[in-house]
Amino acid sequence: MSAQTKTPLSTPKQPLEILLPFPRTSPNSHSLRLLGELVNEILSNEEVYSVTYSPVLCPVPKDEGGGRKQLFTIKPHWWQTTNGEWEWRDGQRNPDAARPQGQAQLESLSKSVHILSMGLKYIPDIDTEVRQRSVEKIEKLLKVFFIDPDTRMEPQVRFSQCHPGQDPMRGNDMFVIAIRYLILVDQALLLSGDHIDRHLLTQVKEWMTEQVTWMESSEQGLKARQAEKPLWYNVIFASHRQYIDGDASSTTHASKAFTDWISNHPKSEDAFQESLRHDNRRHRCLFTLESIFLLASLATPTPEKQDVPDDSKKYLRDCVEYVQTVTKGPIEDPLEDDIRYLARVAWFDRILDSWDGKVQENEEEEPDGEGWENGWCKRMRMMWGFV
Repeated sequence: MSAQTKTPLSTPKQPLEILLPFPRTSPNSHSLRLLGELVNEILSNEEVYSVTYSPVLCPVPKDEGGGRKQLFTIKPHWWQTTNGEWEWRDGQRNPDAARPQGQAQLESLSKSVHILSMGLKYIPDIDTEVRQRSVEKIEKLLKVFFIDPDTRMEPQVRFSQCHPGQDPMRGNDMFVIAIRYLILVDQALLLSGDHIDRHLLTQVKEWMTEQVTWMESSEQGLKARQAEKPLWYNVIFASHRQYIDGDASSTTHASKAFTDWISNHPKSEDAFQESLRHDNRRHRCLFTLESIFLLASLATPTPEKQDVPDDSKKYLRDCVEYVQTVTKGPIEDPLEDDIRYLARVAWFDRILDSWDGKVQENEEEEPDGEGWENGWCKRMRMMWGFV
């Protein structure tokens, strides 16, 4: 990475998307139209995804556990100074950290499989040809990313969140942030699995099982599980198990993890103490809130029905109300826009209203997008109607 001087940066526009892998079963017609457009956009190109397509591959040799099939990411907040040393700049993302694009490949794969699976499940009059092409595209995407010997990602995530100045490079417990979009693949295949080749599904389950085993047994996995904020670890682990097991018993991990989280953070403000220590605390609070909601959803036997207990909903609503009071962090002031921040908070308010049966179908209902600067993409506009 090139030397960088410490200069002010624009506020990171994150999260650009909020994960909602458990869509409700009665979307409005406006969202179905957007879903159909997204399906056609994916089918109109031949693009497939693999961590091996990244322009910057894992530099650690294969005989040392690395190699081109490893997901390689760099800690984004480290900057090299003019004297060649490295310094941590809280909340400020070094653009050079985006050069290894394996995580972007993983996220594109996950969103594509999820959208196509939603099309198969929810578009009532989907064209027979579009259905067949969607199935073929899903199978091709899965084969390239998870199965083909030359392009598959290794399930063990040993080189994610590497310090750019470390030699040799090693990943850490924050690998869960890099792989979190894989929960979209889990939940997508629960929606569309009846259409997909049986042998291929078995192979993908074997891949997910291998990753779960590594998460349980590796030092990185242990640190992630015992971290101050183990939310994303538990979300990914529970989602993988739900896809692998395919029955209600898979909610055991999520239920215990969610109960333990509330026990350790009984008040809403307790849930965000780690987030508040950072210079981009509003972004951190939203990211924490997202994982809490996902864990609560996974703790139900059928997440898409969102039969969340009242006491859990009360805790979540208290969390939503709390994050509305969070003031701007040092790098967010004065650049952070209250409209942008509260627009993201509104996403979680809508989820809670949906669980309480308060969301009414409206054909053209969606926010104006003002608060989603550079982020209110068509996928999120579509997903709004599935909340």
